[in-house]
Amino acid sequence: AVVSTQSTGFSYFRDMFNEDKMEYCETLGQCLVTVLKNSLRPSSGGHNYSWTGRMSFNDLWMRLLIDASFWILFTIIGLNVVTSLILDGFRQLKAEREKALKDMTTLCTVCGLSKDNLTSNGISWASHVDRDHNMWSYITFFFYLQEHTGKFSAVENEVLQKFNKADPSFLPNGRCIAIDTKLDLENTL
Repeated sequence: AVVSTQSTGFSYFRDMFNEDKMEYCETLGQCLVTVLKNSLRPSSGGHNYSWTGRMSFNDLWMRLLIDASFWILFTIIGLNVVTSLILDGFRQLKAEREKALKDMTTLCTVCGLSKDNLTSNGISWASHVDRDHNMWSYITFFFYLQEHTGKFSAVENEVLQKFNKADPSFLPNGRCIAIDTKLDLENTL
């Protein structure tokens, strides 16, 4: 829209630009800058050009057509681009939120085992997340380790050191005691 407006202005309306009012149109580049400067700034109900030289009805009609096409194309294309960027951003946020909600209902927060994996091994999902790997029990334990001033056991001391280093190796990643016990029993039989 900008390029077509400035090239049309350069071809047909060069003599209508007033250099005394900083409206330059000797080259295509000057026309581009002038068209952008005058088309993008707000006006008080009219055009932003000074219109010197020719002033016939045909010139007025052609000028109106060019200005209207600039605003229609610029506004429609510009608004569509902005709208699509906003909608894509919201779509992406929605997808991330849905994935997080799905993960919260199908993956154990502590060990990362899926609900399907646990139920296929005969372990109740509700029992696992409420009793075996209760997230709030882990949080309470970490809080205890940070607030406790007395002596720690060897296990507590090791967990605290790893916790302070942001080392998650003390967490049962991909393991739970119920599955480990079941596998041990199957191996001994």
